[in-house]
Amino acid sequence: MDTAALSAPKSMSLLSMAEQAPNPDSRIQLSEQRDALDLPKIQLNWKMTELDRRTHYAMATTVQREFARLGLGRVEPVEWLRVSSTSWSSNLMGTFHPTGSTRMATDPKRGVVDAHCRVHGVANLYIAGSSVFPTSGYANPTFTIVALAIRLADRVKSVLG
Repeated sequence: MDTAALSAPKSMSLLSMAEQAPNPDSRIQLSEQRDALDLPKIQLNWKMTELDRRTHYAMATTVQREFARLGLGRVEPVEWLRVSSTSWSSNLMGTFHPTGSTRMATDPKRGVVDAHCRVHGVANLYIAGSSVFPTSGYANPTFTIVALAIRLADRVKSVLG
């Protein structure tokens, strides 16, 4: 008896984790709703673009070609990914690492903080976190946030010292 045939999966799902293109239409705003401390809750307005759909589709078709070339199986991208429409992004799930809401930039017109995470025009206000990233990447940002926080702590220490 062929035991490999008994354990081989008949189908598998392919998960795509891709960097989203920066989108100025995405926003984090204060909501009209209040929390238990009577402070405004946040409202995330996450917008995807056609470029984001094409990025996921390009990954799927690249894997499709490579699996076919290697004889590993067949990849069939889902319909909502193949066809451009206005509802495709409802099939996605975010990773809950919003970035870019206080973007780092040398020009105050293009970002909120400078290269040292200091808020433009405010001498004693700094921000450390993934909100200062100009782009998101696809992986969890924890190590980069920690490195940024250590760098900022060194900077504040030198400024105060």
